[in-house]
Amino acid sequence: MNNLNLTNFARMGGCSCKLGAEDLARLCSIPEMREAMLPGLAPDDAAIVPIGDGKALVTSIDFQNAVVDDAAMAGEIAAKNALSDIFACGVRPLYADVVLVVPYGDEAVEVGKDLMRGVARACGQDGCAIVGGHTIRGETPIVGLSVFSIASIEHVKRKSGATPGDLLMLTKPLGNGVAVAARQQGLLADQDYSEALSMMLRSNRVGARLGPLRGVSAMTDITGFGLLGHMSEVATSSGVTLRLNAREIPLLPGVFDAVREGAIPLLCEDNLETYGGRVGFLESQGRHERLLLCDPQTNGGLLFAVHPEASADVQAILTEEGVDVWTIGEVTQRHASGRLVEIVS
Repeated sequence: MNNLNLTNFARMGGCSCKLGAEDLARLCSIPEMREAMLPGLAPDDAAIVPIGDGKALVTSIDFQNAVVDDAAMAGEIAAKNALSDIFACGVRPLYADVVLVVPYGDEAVEVGKDLMRGVARACGQDGCAIVGGHTIRGETPIVGLSVFSIASIEHVKRKSGATPGDLLMLTKPLGNGVAVAARQQGLLADQDYSEALSMMLRSNRVGARLGPLRGVSAMTDITGFGLLGHMSEVATSSGVTLRLNAREIPLLPGVFDAVREGAIPLLCEDNLETYGGRVGFLESQGRHERLLLCDPQTNGGLLFAVHPEASADVQAILTEEGVDVWTIGEVTQRHASGRLVEIVS
């Protein structure tokens, strides 16, 4: 066990260190990148590449700065966050390569071993075999996975497919980005922080059971772009507007007070600036409420659209898996104003 405080190495950890959506779009817009990318790929949580015989390669990569000081826990959270992108496509991850950066100094190997213990634990729990990886030394510890699966195309879920009348369901409360920032500033109680950690450590493996259900029309996971960012992506891909019920949005304990006291991850502001222009906010929603809806989540919950007649089957699966769920809204026709998300009370 090493004695380093890993969160001291970087300004941000977890999905809060993700590049903002507008900056990412500028990176991907260069001609060389457009020419090199496989034509026809949709902006889903993973690359979905048809390989014949009704099958698809489903693959994604995700790595991050440590979100907690405990290296084993940081590795486990990072791995579960990476695996979540595959579960969000409705399939089970099969293989993974480890991405690891260990710090300079005498404790480098011990830090690496602890990070790897957490990664191995997460992969073992979710039935994903580690088949390789790459490790270097660097100024900031980084850990993640490149994950692969092969699945029936008809079972793969995308951000597109949500249809008017569908219910919107969410499996985890919001606020773990704020919780981490608040903890670092001494603004969050131990019990509330423990609850945030438990959410980050909870696998989204139930997504693989939702994939075969025809009544689940679209699915994603809530990560770096926050609830409003990922809802906006679903709305854009599906050509609809998502109506969000403000009274039904679940929040982690203590995070609203923490935001009011200034515990705001930098990516919160970027997300609100990027997505807020096409969101119909309530007049009663102040800046703090809006920022929480843009809070970057590390291994946040699954968000999926469900045909009403399939909701009982979905609920039965979630109950069997011990997964909480909140019905937070519905899918509507695209708003005449072009809004992607409409918030109602």
